[in-house]
Amino acid sequence: MPLTSSQGNAYGIAGATKVTIKKTRSTSDNKLDASTLSLAHGADRVYEDGLTDNGPGGEGITVTVAVEFLGDTAPAVGSTNTFGGVVCKCIDAEISNEAGALVKGVANFTSDYT
Repeated sequence: MPLTSSQGNAYGIAGATKVTIKKTRSTSDNKLDASTLSLAHGADRVYEDGLTDNGPGGEGITVTVAVEFLGDTAPAVGSTNTFGGVVCKCIDAEISNEAGALVKGVANFTSDYT
């Protein structure tokens, strides 16, 4: 049975017990540290322009989601689900088997994929 939160949000993941949604904005300053070990002690670091990363559709927002669930049936890596109106792809899933505990797992999704 899919999880429906107390706020009425439905997530199509069987056995889900917790859904954590994080939204981050990419910064407009896309400088990357390009310093090498050849820098003299106390010298200024070297920064280069990185590739433009505006997130999916150019909005500049990346959504990452962690879904904790009970059971040994994880979402398939590469499958998609919608969280907060944003389509996200499963990038990894992990199942935990512990002595004296229920089988549980966590699946991670992101909107920043190609």
